[in-house]
Order: sequence, then C-alpha cells, then structure tokens
Amino acid sequence: MEEVPFRFGITDPFADALLCSPAVYTWRYSSDGALTGTNCPEHVYHRIFEHTGCLSYMIHDGAAERTPLILGAALGILWAVVYEWEADELRWCYVIGPVFHNEVSNELLSDAIRRYHIDPAWRPMFTRAMQGIPAVSSILFFQYAVMLHCIVTGEKLSRSDLRFQHHEEQAKGKTRAPRRNRHRTYQAEQALLQLIRDGDMNYRSAMEKAGQLSSGVGISTNDPVKRAILTSSNFTALCTRAAIEGGLTPDTAYTVGDSYIQSLTECKTIADVRTVNHAMYEDFIQRVHRQRFNPRYSQQIQSCAAYIEAHLDEELTLEKLAREVGYSEYHLSRKFKEETGDHIRDYIKYARVERAKLLLATSDLSIKEIAEHLRFCAPSHFARTFREVTGQLPQEYRKGNYK
Repeated sequence: MEEVPFRFGITDPFADALLCSPAVYTWRYSSDGALTGTNCPEHVYHRIFEHTGCLSYMIHDGAAERTPLILGAALGILWAVVYEWEADELRWCYVIGPVFHNEVSNELLSDAIRRYHIDPAWRPMFTRAMQGIPAVSSILFFQYAVMLHCIVTGEKLSRSDLRFQHHEEQAKGKTRAPRRNRHRTYQAEQALLQLIRDGDMNYRSAMEKAGQLSSGVGISTNDPVKRAILTSSNFTALCTRAAIEGGLTPDTAYTVGDSYIQSLTECKTIADVRTVNHAMYEDFIQRVHRQRFNPRYSQQIQSCAAYIEAHLDEELTLEKLAREVGYSEYHLSRKFKEETGDHIRDYIKYARVERAKLLLATSDLSIKEIAEHLRFCAPSHFARTFREVTGQLPQEYRKGNYK
C-alpha cells in the first residue's frame, strides 16, 4: 500500500497530542471509505481495520449517524470514529486507534493467529503490529472520542453520548437478532434508568430482568471479561446521565461515574465486573433518592452534601466545603446543622460509614484498605466509629452482608 500523507488541518494539534506516549494514531477516510490521511507508519492497522469489517461498518453507519461511534474487533481492539458532515452530506470519517484497554497476552495473540488463519509469512508482522498497539484505559479513550468530535464539529458531548458497534454478525451483514428481543432489552434498560431518575429504591426486580435480556455491548472479542467491562462502562455512562436528570449535579455524577469506570478497567473476572456494576447502580439510586427526598435542603446545602458524598476518599475540611458552596465557614456550619440536623463532621462520619458498608458488602478490599481509602486515621479508629454508628464491627458486618 502506498504511503498516505497526513493532512488533517484543524485536527493536527489534537493528532500531535495523541502521539505522546502511549501513541494513539489518527486516520481520515472519505465518505466512500478511501484512506486520505494518517500519521501512522504502520499501514497494517488499516488492513486490520478493513479486514475485520470495521471500515464497511463505519461507512454504513456514517451515512445516517452524526454522533461518535466506538468500533471493536478481535482481542478487544478498539477504534473511535467521528463524522464530519457538510450540509446534508457526509464528508469525512475521522478515526483514532487502534488501542487495547488492557495489555494483550501472547496467549490471545496465538489464539487470534489460529482463529483468523493468518498466513505464516505474515505472522511475525502481525505479532509486531499487535504488540505495538498501545493500552489505553476505556475512560481516557472515550474522552479522546468526545474531544475529537468537539474539534471537528464544534459540538460538545459527554461520554454517555457515545454509541457502540452492534454485534459482529450485524457488521458482516448477517441477519439481525429478532426485533422484539432488541425492543425488550431497550425497554428494560429504560426502566432501570428511570428508576435512577426517580431515586426509586424498589429496583432489584427490574435489574434482574434486564440482566436476563441483555447480552452486552456488541463488540467482537474472544475475551468475555473485556466484553463485560465494555458493557458495564457503557451502562455506567447512561446511569451518569440519568442521575443528572434526576437532580444530581454534573460534577458529582461524573465524578462518581468516572470512579466506577476506573474500577471496571481493573477487574479481572466477570464476577468482579458484576460486583462493581451492581455497586455503581445502587450508589446512583441512593444518591438520587437522598437528593430528591430531601427537598427541604437549600441548593447550597444539597451541593455541600453532594460534594461530601463524591469526595469521601479526600480530606474534607470546613474551609474547603465553604469555598465549594460560596459560604463563610461559620454560615455553612450553622446552615448545615439547621437544615440537616447534623453537624458537618457528623454527616461526613455517617457518609463514610455508609460507603464502608457498601465496600464491605461488595468488594474484596481488606478492612485496613477500606479504612485508609475513607481517610480514617487507623483501622482501630475505623472499627470504633463503624461500631458506634452500626452496632457492629466491620468484620461482623462483612460476614453477614458480603455479596
């Protein structure tokens, strides 16, 4: 393949920034799928993009859509696509990638060589190419896609606006899954999101029903853990937006959502992913519930409480909280006690114990690690405070509530 010069114009600075370690390459395709520009010296990645069906999927999708698309192929390779339209006509397709969201093992490479019947003469080049693909966390890569969309179109989106490729069978033009199954999955998903918007604590049956219907995000990978991580990351983004619509401040909602997405990228098993996903959903439900069912709180006190909830792993001083809501320390202290019935220091203590209960029930973190994470000065102080609030020691609570 002839070398294609890189000329992106408005996106050049962005493309240059992506080449910082680890390097993420940028590509530009015309509306008919011709590669017109790239800063990548390894055109084997273009061949992979084409061979896996991602190129044809992108062109088909770009004929009707305008929001960014996440594409995937075997081994968990990801690309992000941004479309540039002129009037009512697709002009360019900008692509960033490929990336892995975790390091790829030699075992997976060997499996891919066997699965795709790669010619022996091309195997060394294929292996080198795969080893050259950078590992980038999904939260960062999704942010790159949002940034590129803003540069190309001038439109500001959030990560929850990203769309994901359908199943591999659809990308290759095979028969779609029955429409009624898709519709039922969509209905179940919308029911879950509405429960967050309403802060409705009666959510367990709806969550079980949705889990039975959905097969996850349709990104082709032979690693079920990666598929589960991507599915849950996408769901977390949707839950983040639903929580904002339910009354949570964007700062709080995105801080919480980003934290759980980061936790997902560190999962090693499907059970770990399910645990984080369940904890995330419960957390958003409870936060919106507290926000919606405490209408007597002023906006400043609600913002203060939300900030506390989102930063329990940080040092929380009266000075910092007063600065966040625009009150003097004295005025905030007086108003907080007046509206909530608790001193700020007590509210922080109760909030940290509630978060500790969640971690004890849904994570494998040791009691010492939980104490350090929630800024208790020592495990003994954590145990004493936890028993003061709950009537149990942390290890007793975990024994009776671990999921």
